[in-house]
Amino acid sequence: MLKLTMIDAQTKEEKTYTKDMPSARQLRRALELQAQGEQENLDATTMLDEMIAYVVDVFGEQFSYDDFLDNVPSDETFQTIADVIMQVTGQKKGNDDLKKKAVKAQK
Repeated sequence: MLKLTMIDAQTKEEKTYTKDMPSARQLRRALELQAQGEQENLDATTMLDEMIAYVVDVFGEQFSYDDFLDNVPSDETFQTIADVIMQVTGQKKGNDDLKKKAVKAQK
């Protein structure tokens, strides 16, 4: 089961979103995003937009793109995205290699 927790920026309430097993299509998209993150000529904002849209899709649009932008702290954004991708791909949470790829994508 996938899990993502956000804290509402206005109410400070914690909300946890869950999703049963991701589809093979979502796995494929996660792998594409990882490969795109390794390319050095990608625009950081475009990559971020794609990754956030992916996370929203994985969780079946239980929250919006704007909800993610407004309720995930800036210093946790890439780690949150990396954690979701790691959950989808079956990697352990906190995998340093994927975290490095996500951080590289923001440069």
